[in-house]
Amino acid sequence: MARRFDAAVMHDFFVDRLVHGGSVGELTKSVDKKAREGGGGIHGVAQEEACGGNAVNLAHALARLGLRVLLVTHSDAAHEGFLRGWFGGLDAELSVKPLPPGLTVAFEGQVNVMLGDVGGAGRFGPSLLDARDWGDLENTGLVCAVNWAANREGTGMLRALRKRLGPEKPIFFDPADFRDRQREFGALLREASTERPASWVSMNEEEARAAAALMGVRADYLPEVCRSLAAKLGVRFDLHGIKESYTSDGTEVFSAACREVGPRRLTGAGDAWDAAAIYGKLKGMEERERLKFANKAAAMFIGRKELSHPTAHEVSART
Repeated sequence: MARRFDAAVMHDFFVDRLVHGGSVGELTKSVDKKAREGGGGIHGVAQEEACGGNAVNLAHALARLGLRVLLVTHSDAAHEGFLRGWFGGLDAELSVKPLPPGLTVAFEGQVNVMLGDVGGAGRFGPSLLDARDWGDLENTGLVCAVNWAANREGTGMLRALRKRLGPEKPIFFDPADFRDRQREFGALLREASTERPASWVSMNEEEARAAAALMGVRADYLPEVCRSLAAKLGVRFDLHGIKESYTSDGTEVFSAACREVGPRRLTGAGDAWDAAAIYGKLKGMEERERLKFANKAAAMFIGRKELSHPTAHEVSART
């Protein structure tokens, strides 16, 4: 019998090396100086290793909020224990395909810059899903497909999900930073405007501006960017910005201001926001309240010293 989940998430697992301290510019200056000296070590740079990837981050954040989650992902034998351990004690099940994880070095400062080797995340296609996976997806309330940007099979996966699961299945799509593949993403947007492979799309501010340009939408006023993209794609569109977040169904736009937080970490912040936005939708929150909840969850995540997603109780209790 197929299991039932509140949300299923696919596909990417990355092993992240997070490098903390100062600004990215200061760190690169130190690297350049050491290189001009003939190489050598730079000591005292704080680092941590973590399970990462948009799908892993999103699934973990959803489970921490209290949802029952299925993660369909990939790993080699050497890292699978690390991955499964990250979900210990949570109401989550993992379907792990035999492809190596991606590897990321993320420089954390006032902005984050990530150097990535996509590993198996770059070739995660529908042929990897077996009969049990499809049965689970059919019995899941919401299917989340993320990090199209890293996955050369991403468009094929979206098409397969829609074809197999049917036109009524809610499919959430966050492409991640597609700006290195703009021509391909433009083709996907044109296809999506008629074929509707996703019913709900989420992007950050810079991604939304880039998508708007590809769709011929002026990108100088974020509420209109949000509304126009929702209307052209026929989706619920969420836009999480630096100062404000927005959502639209193509007609009305709702917004909520973001609280300014001194960030301790930025890698994974968008996934924390998405998870809380999804939780709010599944729990029937009104749109503006859902945005406020997501803004608070993301602020809590980036403001924490330890790598930990907030629970629903922690987010609700925050004033």
